[in-house]
Amino acid sequence: MALVSYCMWISLGLFAFYTGQLTIPREMLYVILGGIALSNLYFYVMIRSGLNRRLGDPAMTLPQLIIATGWAMVLMFSAPQARGALMMVYVITILFGIFHLTRRGFFAMTALSLGGYMLIVGTDYVLSPEHFVMNRELLNVMVLSASLIWCASFGNYVAQLKSTLRQNNIELREAVSSASRMATRDHLTQSFNRRYMMASLSREKARADRTGSTFSLSILDLDHFKDLNDAHGHLVGDRVLTAFAYLARQELRATDVIDLDSEGRCFGRFGGEEFICLLPSTDEDGGHRCAERLREATADANFEGKLKITLSAGVAEYRAGESVADTLRRADDALYFAKQTGRNRVECASTLDGPRPPTETDDDKIVHGHFRHSLSS
Repeated sequence: MALVSYCMWISLGLFAFYTGQLTIPREMLYVILGGIALSNLYFYVMIRSGLNRRLGDPAMTLPQLIIATGWAMVLMFSAPQARGALMMVYVITILFGIFHLTRRGFFAMTALSLGGYMLIVGTDYVLSPEHFVMNRELLNVMVLSASLIWCASFGNYVAQLKSTLRQNNIELREAVSSASRMATRDHLTQSFNRRYMMASLSREKARADRTGSTFSLSILDLDHFKDLNDAHGHLVGDRVLTAFAYLARQELRATDVIDLDSEGRCFGRFGGEEFICLLPSTDEDGGHRCAERLREATADANFEGKLKITLSAGVAEYRAGESVADTLRRADDALYFAKQTGRNRVECASTLDGPRPPTETDDDKIVHGHFRHSLSS
């Protein structure tokens, strides 16, 4: 934009020079053109090389405006007969910085432009008083002052609008981030919610089918959680769920088996006291080791200062071509088997080579039926 502006004014200046309307020595013309070229080359190199990014104002707006104003002063001093027309350069220069200058910058440029013009006029009066027309120069100063003050005021207004817009954008981003978090997180445990987990499973299945990789998932269920709720109340139960989810996230992150910040790797609450851990690029053995470490950490922890809880887990590795629901059901079968064979244990789907034990408690029926209902819905 600066190059285009310079080319436009240089073209007009050359037209005025070669038509006799701009009478300056040819040597001065070469000095001005060479200086303008070097100035633009400097800014071009700074911006294209990226060195400008080390500065507080990467656009280098104020230095560009100061140099442009300086060359305008040189030209006006060299060609007093074209001074009135060249005052437009001042206005264009101020407008160039309308989206970057601060309020202080606008008024500093206004003061520089007016002060520079007054210096040119004063010097002209001292050197050539016989050619000095007071009324004409006074009118020029008044018009220039009004134009520059208007431009500075308008630029300040735009700067305020820009600041307000920036603040609104920050608030909007925060609101969108909060809404996104609410849409993907369980409100109680702040783990990922069921919807996000199902979407993650679908994405991971698609990736596995596309690349030939695999993944494992484990379904975790807190043992006898209904009894804990009945004995201590639902508020205590909610705090236990929250504490367990925090423990699980910390344990999984500490073992570096799962990275909660990586796409596709996540831990979430599926409903009630049931949680799911998705492990991309992990076979069933790796999933079993992960669930076993979490089981041990849970058994060793104290909840609410004195409560001890355990968990049972079922692990399944994705089989090429099966649906997400099939993988979940196999992990659920393994969890059911872990419940039926004593709880506080981890079972893998691949070990289920026979029918389930014929007996089950009412609590097991509720847990297993709830998960199947959640899965089907």
